[in-house]
Amino acid sequence: MLAAIRLLRPKQWIKNGFVFAPLFFAHVFTQYESWLRSFEAAMAFICVSCVVYIINDIRDIEEDKLHPKKSKRPLAAGEMTVSQALVMAVVIAAGGAALLTLLPFECMVIVAVYLVLNFFYTLVLKHIALLDIFFIASCYVLRVLMGCYALQVTVSPWIILTTFLLALFLGFGKRYHEMGFEEYVSNKANLQQYSRPLLDKLVVITGGSALMAYAIYTTEIAQQLGRVEIVYTLAFVAFGLFRYLQMIYVYDQGGEPESVILKDRWQLVNVLLWLGVTLAIIS
Repeated sequence: MLAAIRLLRPKQWIKNGFVFAPLFFAHVFTQYESWLRSFEAAMAFICVSCVVYIINDIRDIEEDKLHPKKSKRPLAAGEMTVSQALVMAVVIAAGGAALLTLLPFECMVIVAVYLVLNFFYTLVLKHIALLDIFFIASCYVLRVLMGCYALQVTVSPWIILTTFLLALFLGFGKRYHEMGFEEYVSNKANLQQYSRPLLDKLVVITGGSALMAYAIYTTEIAQQLGRVEIVYTLAFVAFGLFRYLQMIYVYDQGGEPESVILKDRWQLVNVLLWLGVTLAIIS
């Protein structure tokens, strides 16, 4: 049972929190119906992403055995069989399809795009440096768009751009961490096209760009709502980025960004403070 749960990578479900972003950035977070629609959209995306995780784990069994952490995944560790994993994928896919029937048609389109991108990622993109991270970043943007279409609202293009740049930042940070495992790198075509000096520069560029994009977004909101205080939330975003850099370069962590954030009490407190202060200002 525990192996089956781990196969679904529940720690990575935190990524689907981006589906809820339009609730706050479109200023509809006080509406019960909006929360219900966002929850349905998030659950549908979780189901779809779990199916993708299972398929990827089946395909990458041999590669995962060479990674110090991925080798502990249920399939790579031999705790589950491929046939058991496929049955789980079919059941979860059915659940996701049922949830999508409750949502606007555009949500189905977003899921279809996500699946098509994952298909090309598995076959081609995962083997090409830079494109592999751009794919990951695009999936974060799709989650925000999923939330937008579920609520039938629009959000500032600056917050979408911030999401994309933040995802690039996290992705390059993850690659930097992975470069420390020589045997794993020798079996990954995309990692052989990276170097730590290159990733250093990419992390700095994307992190700085994400911070600037968020700064422009807060300035836009300050003008629209007449709440200059929203600009001060930039401090929380800056701390979050800098703390993640510290985890990568000082503590040699970052292989799983979602785990780093969940386990780091400073990041958790920072996120809660950002959320609380932001809601207090825009409500």
